[in-house]
Amino acid sequence: MSQSHMQKRMNQLFSPQHVAVIGATSRTAWFKNILIYCDKIGFKGSLYPVNPNYKELEGIKTFSSITELPDNTDFAVVLLNHRLAFDAIVSLNKRGIKNIFLISSGYAEVGEEGKEKQEALKKYCKENDIYLIGPNCLGFINFPEKTSVFAGGSVDNDLIPGHIGVIGQSGAASELMVSALLKKNLGISLYVTSGNEALITIEDLVEYLIRDEATKIITGFVEGFKDIPRVKKLAALAAEKKIPIILLKIGRSSEGVKVAASHTGALTGNDLIMDGFFKQFGLIRVDSIEELANTAELFTHCSLPKGDRLGLFIFSGGLCGMYADLCAKYGIKVPPLSDKTIQGLKTILPDFAQPDNPLDITGAADRNRYHEIVDLMVKDKNLDIIAPLCMPPKDSHDVFSFGANSAFMAHIKGEKPLAPIVFKQPTDYARTYFKDHGIYCIEQPEEGFKAISHLINYGKFLRQFKSRQDK
Repeated sequence: MSQSHMQKRMNQLFSPQHVAVIGATSRTAWFKNILIYCDKIGFKGSLYPVNPNYKELEGIKTFSSITELPDNTDFAVVLLNHRLAFDAIVSLNKRGIKNIFLISSGYAEVGEEGKEKQEALKKYCKENDIYLIGPNCLGFINFPEKTSVFAGGSVDNDLIPGHIGVIGQSGAASELMVSALLKKNLGISLYVTSGNEALITIEDLVEYLIRDEATKIITGFVEGFKDIPRVKKLAALAAEKKIPIILLKIGRSSEGVKVAASHTGALTGNDLIMDGFFKQFGLIRVDSIEELANTAELFTHCSLPKGDRLGLFIFSGGLCGMYADLCAKYGIKVPPLSDKTIQGLKTILPDFAQPDNPLDITGAADRNRYHEIVDLMVKDKNLDIIAPLCMPPKDSHDVFSFGANSAFMAHIKGEKPLAPIVFKQPTDYARTYFKDHGIYCIEQPEEGFKAISHLINYGKFLRQFKSRQDK
């Protein structure tokens, strides 16, 4: 199958307009959840519930069998028990419905008998050109296309279209990921749960997202890969397109490996080898949902630095020390400031201040000269990325905070990336202010400096990758 044909089929798969829901019932939450997310995303297509025991569900006409489905049906969700699912897929195929989402469990994750069922399912789908998502997953939401066949119930916050693709081999864990991204007002392109991956694998989804024009960043919850050589090729393709791939890959412990195998039947490997593999091929590995969301946020708002040297300032010697420790912990270089910058700072800061990096501007610094401090740091030839002070305003009368923030906002689209660090936790007013002014800022230093290290290391990887390509 050609790549262009596969991309075309995947586009069709993720853009259904007339969706049959086989086994829809009021006894479980699956069908109602599908309706909820169709409504939240603004789906304008049709839903055709199929169940002979109902005349209607949630006010929607119900069909008694697959044979009665309208001819325009272009997608099917199968909610049936695994013992009935295969026959339903055969019936759907006879009706020409070849895009299917199978939610049922009871396959490779439960042992040898389940693996045999899954292999039979895989064989039939391949032989009949059926594109199947699952089994044992929650479906997908296509944000820009406003289509959804999502049966989960824990994606919170407004469904914002954007440029971050999300893949989850675990449905529930990836729901939390999507919710964390949306809470930060980060838009999603496509969110897909892949489950056991009888047919469509995480590698297929990564390739689709790399080639998807709407996707600029790929994130995922990964339990294991099925095709490591292909992952290498996809990593190279992503590097060519400068699309970072940020993955929460479980399996650092023996217990984590067992959970992955029992959950989706995923193939896992030696974790030290996997860590090295990620670094070698420019894949960004994170250890928590919070770290993933913070890293995706930084990549969304910041350009890649041209080097690996960070400059930062705040008005607290104690915080300067803490930030220096975090930089050391995550391998971030904090070089001395240039002589020109030091001389400039001496004319701005109080006599007792000691210009250094990290820079304690002290509480006695002239607030009207913050712009000059930022200008000096940004122009410093020793620095590649700047983490300036950010003040969350208390209310609309907080003139000091507005002035402090305007100092770095003037450089937000400049040559050097900026990753502002808040001095204190933002209020609800401050969060609205940040959102309205397009301000990104680091709220939790631990996760924030991890994210900065990922940004720096990815920039370094791309420079090395380009150098190899040019040879």
